[in-house]
Amino acid sequence: MQVLTFTDARKHFAETMQRVSDDAEPVRIVRRDAPDVIMIDAAEYDAMIETLYLFSNPANAAHLNASLDELDNGDIVEIDV
Repeated sequence: MQVLTFTDARKHFAETMQRVSDDAEPVRIVRRDAPDVIMIDAAEYDAMIETLYLFSNPANAAHLNASLDELDNGDIVEIDV
């Protein structure tokens, strides 16, 4: 993750936003006398929120984890469409 000072982020704001969107890589902005903030692409944020929502239900989380385990073990079925 790239780290920028508030001053550098402000000087290069448009470029930083473009890089965050193009690379789907968040940027940490460090501020003096204030907590750091993270700049993240909106699509990445939406995906994170959706994942948190899907895993917030224990039954759904168990089903998703079981599916991921099957994928890791190569227990898949290909379907031709």
